[in-house]
Amino acid sequence: ALLALLLLIALAAGCSATKSYDTAMEDTASSAPESNSSTAMDWGSADSTDSMEMPSAEPTESASAEEETALDPADFSEKIIYSGYLTMQTTEFDEALRQLEETIADLGGFVQDSSVQGNTRTYADGTTAVVDRWATYTVRVPADQFNAFLTQAGNIGNVTDSGYTAQNVTSQYTDYEARLESLNIQEERLLAMLEESGDLESLITLEERLSEVRYEIESIERNLRDLDQRLAYSTVDINLQEVEVYTPTVPVQRTFGEKLADAFSDGWKGFVSFLSALVLWLVSSLPGLVILAVVIVVVIVLLRRRRRRKKRQETQAEE
Repeated sequence: ALLALLLLIALAAGCSATKSYDTAMEDTASSAPESNSSTAMDWGSADSTDSMEMPSAEPTESASAEEETALDPADFSEKIIYSGYLTMQTTEFDEALRQLEETIADLGGFVQDSSVQGNTRTYADGTTAVVDRWATYTVRVPADQFNAFLTQAGNIGNVTDSGYTAQNVTSQYTDYEARLESLNIQEERLLAMLEESGDLESLITLEERLSEVRYEIESIERNLRDLDQRLAYSTVDINLQEVEVYTPTVPVQRTFGEKLADAFSDGWKGFVSFLSALVLWLVSSLPGLVILAVVIVVVIVLLRRRRRRKKRQETQAEE
């Protein structure tokens, strides 16, 4: 009975600790300044990711007494996960891929996922080549190199679309830390009670509760590691397409003569492409066409003979 009473007291203390941490977290969140994505990252500023770094909690020797008694700035540091994307065109596909992978390596990043595809084109001489290729990359780069990577990678080709998002996970991270600390306190108290317990039934109850607490601790630690990894390395999705001519990012006004010349050029290219396809079809279908021609000739000859024979019989019948 005494052990059961101690167990109830420990669990009640753990619940009150959790409540106190949640209350502290809400107070901190309400007092912390609000942030938005426009102020979270400045594309041209080298300090855009400084808010992701945790300042030192210990005061320096030259710090004043007023600074030492102030609140720890680490308690209010924003934790922001940055993600971006680039859609680009290139006329030199292989060289662009080489430069992209070199940029990733130089900035300390790595390729999380990639794929390269293309279309097969057959020419008039029978040769084939892979053309109109495109590549998709999912890249992870250090958060403090996020802006630099977007700038350097964008110089590799003609950027037709780009953007980024900034996800503030400060509240979520703080909640995980508070819950983890509360669970660690519960684990210590359960271990102490487990050492003092001599009742088999109480031992089983304590071990079951201890297993639940440890499972929750491992789950929260796993979530924190995932957030730490996403905070340390930003994600950039890249789509690189091989083209013959870049798509102008700013519409250019063309004269009627230029439009007429482009229309004639497109029409001529279409006519040449049609003739090439027709010649290739005739060459590939030649054996079948020869056999078909022989059959048609035989049928025509037989029909003519039949008509002549029929006319001859009609003439003889009239006589």
